[in-house]
Amino acid sequence: MRRLIVRAIGATILLAALLAGCSKAGGWLDKLGLSSEPQHSTQLPSEHELKRIHYMSQSRGPDGRPVFNHLEQARSCHDLEIAMRWNRPPDVKSGPFNDKMVYLSAQALANLPKNSEVFFTGVIKAGRSLPSDGSIWSLKLKDDTEIQAIETPEYAEKQAAAQQGGGTATIVHPYTPGRVLCAYGVYQGNIGIGLDPHQHVPLVSILFAMDRRR
Repeated sequence: MRRLIVRAIGATILLAALLAGCSKAGGWLDKLGLSSEPQHSTQLPSEHELKRIHYMSQSRGPDGRPVFNHLEQARSCHDLEIAMRWNRPPDVKSGPFNDKMVYLSAQALANLPKNSEVFFTGVIKAGRSLPSDGSIWSLKLKDDTEIQAIETPEYAEKQAAAQQGGGTATIVHPYTPGRVLCAYGVYQGNIGIGLDPHQHVPLVSILFAMDRRR
């Protein structure tokens, strides 16, 4: 598992540039600076949702399509999910592994293949640092599904370096129950340890994460 996590972590260097999906043309997208080539998705955020996150910066992806390139600017996990759904609509293959992004729920997890790219938002139930300097969390999704998420030392170091360089803090109060953790990562299978230590739950290795009040 660790070999997969380390390989996936390397993809974060180009994450912002590679977060490219598809969109529909429209005058309101032009006003928001988000018009694009006519590659089509039927599951993009609404005009109202995009206006909500217009404070987040944008750049052109490799295909010329605008993407939100500083995800750490998101003021809430809800705003981060809107940006992710624009960058990576769930019905289009793209990203570093040329695969579809899965937005986690109990229904999505039912037949989810190992190594799938996933995005989730969950309430922190428990969390702690690891001896290796990474972190691990037990979380509940909106539908009360329990998952476990793990942050590798490599990712923790990258986050610390970004914040020391003046970047927006992504991880603020990482182990506070009741706060919301939202993250992009790789699904490792139903091999995590639940709040009940006798129960296995889905495990996600994190490539990008932040915690917020909501």
